[in-house]
Parts: sequence; structure tokens; C-alpha cells
Amino acid sequence: MTTATAGARQSINGSSATAFVFGTSPDILVAAVKTDEEITAIKKSFSSKRKGRAVAKYYENQKTLIDGLLKPIEVVNEEEEDAKLLKVKIAIYGSLLANLLLFCLQLFAAVTSSSLSLFATMVDSFMDLVSNLVLVFANYTSAKRNLQKYPAGKQRFETAGIVVFACVMGALSVQLITEGARALGAGSHSTDLTALNLSCIGIAVAVKIGLYLYCVALRKYPSADILSQDHRNDIVLNLTGIIFSIIGQKVQWWVDPAGGILIALWILFNWGSTAIENIQKFIGETASPLFLNRITYLAMTHHNEILEVDTVRAYSSGAGYFVEVDVVMDPSTPLQKAHDVGESLQTKIEKMESVERAFVHIDYESQHTPEHNKN
Repeated sequence: MTTATAGARQSINGSSATAFVFGTSPDILVAAVKTDEEITAIKKSFSSKRKGRAVAKYYENQKTLIDGLLKPIEVVNEEEEDAKLLKVKIAIYGSLLANLLLFCLQLFAAVTSSSLSLFATMVDSFMDLVSNLVLVFANYTSAKRNLQKYPAGKQRFETAGIVVFACVMGALSVQLITEGARALGAGSHSTDLTALNLSCIGIAVAVKIGLYLYCVALRKYPSADILSQDHRNDIVLNLTGIIFSIIGQKVQWWVDPAGGILIALWILFNWGSTAIENIQKFIGETASPLFLNRITYLAMTHHNEILEVDTVRAYSSGAGYFVEVDVVMDPSTPLQKAHDVGESLQTKIEKMESVERAFVHIDYESQHTPEHNKN
């Protein structure tokens, strides 16, 4: 990214960004953007296709970066936000009631058919019910604010609930794999599929498709996103379970327990990945370079009294990010003015949707050792 007087530099691990900028104009960035036609022409101008692709990729990345930097911060409309949150609550509580009904249907189908594949899908349905209860609890807990005991809010309850749920899901998957292995070791296994228990699974799939489509429309919210994943997985698992059960009864007996093991392995892998992802959020994983660059640019262009942007850090705090920004102002700047500039920058950053809290530190020079550097 080219600026009026200086560029930006970022640490190796991406956890912080440091820039020294004065008087940066958005017009300079807009002028640097290449159109798709210009990028194509540049790519064709090279005799070497490899070099042409590399240069074209550079300008594509530059365009993405500048678009991200100049993207306006959306002003939250409280009425619209309340309406969206109501839709999320409908998704959570609606999924809870639906999963309770579907668990009963799938439990009936699994018990009456003695199919291990259907037992695996039933266990997944049970865990959907448990996950819904966790999300309902997290949603209820987060809404009851206690600034004395939880100054930063309780949004991490949701992330904690997802991690707990994923761990329980993994334990049950191991149990299902064990049961499937026992059936294969026994040398025989019988199932009793009927129109009644198959129709129960059919109803479950139809309801899950409806819930999935509803939650996908709200997947920008963590609760709705995790529910959409649940419903998508259930659709695939139930259809796969039916296929394995039918083949196990009509063709080869071992297909049903083997199918149960495969479904359990899939559940184990899927929720293991989810657990790792959310644990990284808990331990403060750094934000992406694009996000750090945008925060840096916001600070650089916020006020002409800001001479330099010393350090920018952004790290996960559950559902969102904590942001730390160190800016440099003239040593003779009155305290009141320095405070107002820093506070207005903090307010601007906290308006970003993925930011939980922002902290702005005002300094008078940038040659010192970075703050909070215990190493």
C-alpha cells in the first residue's frame, strides 16, 4: 500500500501492526486501485505466464486491501438490530423445540429398527438438543449484564458452551465407534426397517431442511451460524444413515455397523475442528492482517492531530475482538484535546461489528519499547 509519506509494517506473527503516517489521503488509495480490465491487460503484457499471474495477483490483493480500508463503518440502527436479534432468538428457541420433537422421532426409529447407523444419527440429534440448551443458556446469560462482575460482558459464555458441546460430542462419537466395532466383531447384526420408522426419519430431514434455510439467512450471528451447521450436518447424517440401514438390511449385514462407525468418525472430526477453532478464540488468536490494516488506516486518517500510529493489536475475545491502538500526538497538545481525539477514535473503532472493545493510548513519541511486552 502506497501512502503520502510512509508505509506500514507488520510483525512476523501478525499480532500487531506498526505504521508511521502523516496526512494520508483516501484519494491516493483510490487512484492505486486497478480495474479488472486493467489487471487482465497487465497479466497479458508479460511474456512469462507465471510472472504475469504473479503481478496480476499482486494487484488483485491490493484492490481487496484498499476496498477493505475504505469500507465505511456501518452505523447500527437499534430498531433493525433488535429485529435481527429477535430473528436469532426465534432460530434458537425454534430449533430447540424442533430438536426435542425430532429426537423423539429418531429415538423411536433407532430403537424399533435396531440399526446402528440410525442410532448414530439419533445420538447426533440428542447432541443437537443439548447444544440448543447450551446456546439458550448462553443467550440468556449474555443478556443479563452485570458490569461490576463482568466489565467486558459475557459474550464468551457462548464460545465456552460451543467448546463444551464439541467435547461431549467427541466422547459420544468414540462410544459409537466402539459399539460398531463390537457388532462387526460379533459376526452378525440384524435390523428391522419399516415404513413407520423410515417415515420418522423422513419427517426429521424435512424439518431440518427448513431450519437450515432459516438459520443460513442469519449466519452472521455466531449462534445462528452454529445452528445452521448443526442442521446441515443432520440432513447429511440422516440421509446417510437411512442409506446404510437399508443396504445393511437388504444387501450385507455389516454395512449398517460399518456405516455407524463412519458417521461417528465424521461427527468426531467435524466437532473436533469446531472445538479447536473456538479454543483459539478463547486464548486470544490474532486478527487477520486485513483487519489489522483496516484498524491502522482508521487510526491514521482519524484526525490531523495524530502524527503517527505506533502499534495496533487485535486479538479474539470469544465472539469478537479486543483492539489496542497506540497513537502519537505532539507533546504540547492540551490534555483535553488529546483525550477527545483518543476517545472519538475509540468510539469509531467500537462501532465496527466484530469489535467488542477498543483501547486507545496516546503517546508523544514512538521510539520506546512497545508496551505490554513482557518478553
